[in-house]
Amino acid sequence: MAEKTKLWYLQNFNLLKMLDKDSLVEMDRRSKMHESKKKEVLYFPDEQSDTIYFLKEGKVKISRISEDGRTTTLQLIGPGEIFGESAILGQERHENFAEVVEDAVICTLSKDLLSEMMERNPGLNRSVTKFIGFRIRKIEARMEDLVFKNARERVITFLKRYISTFGKKLVDGIMVRPFLTHQEIADLTATTRQTVNAILNDLVREGKIQYTRRFIKTTSLEDF
Repeated sequence: MAEKTKLWYLQNFNLLKMLDKDSLVEMDRRSKMHESKKKEVLYFPDEQSDTIYFLKEGKVKISRISEDGRTTTLQLIGPGEIFGESAILGQERHENFAEVVEDAVICTLSKDLLSEMMERNPGLNRSVTKFIGFRIRKIEARMEDLVFKNARERVITFLKRYISTFGKKLVDGIMVRPFLTHQEIADLTATTRQTVNAILNDLVREGKIQYTRRFIKTTSLEDF
């Protein structure tokens, strides 16, 4: 299924909107599309970094393991984003690992192909460069959260960003489905599952959110 619709996915990828049809057809021919299941690890630290990943469906988390064995989740990747972009910057091996959080459809292409297309297309070069800069700022903001905010503030900040990024606007609010597990939120906010459970229940009692395992909903991001 994914192979039959690969060109369609590429044509509808915002980052590639400036490419002409011939360039998209070339990318379709020289790239691969595959489906990945939840919990699949796409790459590990120290593995060769020579592939760029375009995420069309699902969610992927990028994490780092410290020297003492602790895992810190750096970012949550959603549809329309790329990852593995360090390969473009000349990094030969991955420093982090990427794990599928929600069943995903992913297009992969070599860093050489993307670099070649960026050289031929200044618009694509600008878009990718801008995207990488934005990604770096997001990681920096997340690391500041971990250092300067308490557990409740970290969870609330994460929920607001999560709903803003992945939410669908409804007549009576904003909803994201499916919702993450408490442990996944804990991993993303450097807290514990018990702490996340307590904070979510507090937000429900305060009338700021509704949630189940299937969704999270708020009437407005200003409610937090």
